[in-house]
Amino acid sequence: MILFHTPPSMSAGGFRRAMACLVLAVFVITGCAPQEQRRSVGTVIDDQTLEAKVIDVLFSRPDFDAQDHVKIEVHSGTVLLAGETRSDANRALASELAGNLKGVRRVVNELAVMPPAQGSGRLSNSYITSKVNTALTTQNPVVGVDATRIKVLTARRIVYLMGTVTRAEADAVAEVVRNVGGVEKVVKVFDYTD
Repeated sequence: MILFHTPPSMSAGGFRRAMACLVLAVFVITGCAPQEQRRSVGTVIDDQTLEAKVIDVLFSRPDFDAQDHVKIEVHSGTVLLAGETRSDANRALASELAGNLKGVRRVVNELAVMPPAQGSGRLSNSYITSKVNTALTTQNPVVGVDATRIKVLTARRIVYLMGTVTRAEADAVAEVVRNVGGVEKVVKVFDYTD
């Protein structure tokens, strides 16, 4: 694990923006950015930029601190908020702040009002995500389509799936994910082509 510390001359929000730009630049330069058949490179970059903006707008506010473990994923302008937050007010504020950003089509707020997941819970979620990604690669339910096109996010052993698919593809992907050990629930946050 690599830990970054904010330079004293830079705000935390500015540092997060700089790190997001650095990661994006590495992906673009090395060609490691995931290639999606149904999203243009411009849309992928817009989503990554929007994700960084959501992170910045939430965590630059004093309302959000160590008692909030908010995971953010963006696909084609849909913002998924998952994880834990300490109050109903913070849950509502997260939706409002994300929804006010230019480029956001919709906000799916799956935040639970409860104490944040601890180290073992976070590791368990990461492990489930890696198992789901492996299952989708080895048992790709969508013939002729790269399985990495499906975005996977896990919080509280609930797996959230994002991407642009048909309804039949969504059902096939969800069925593969349901059978992965440790998954308690599957939530489809797809954009449908039909």
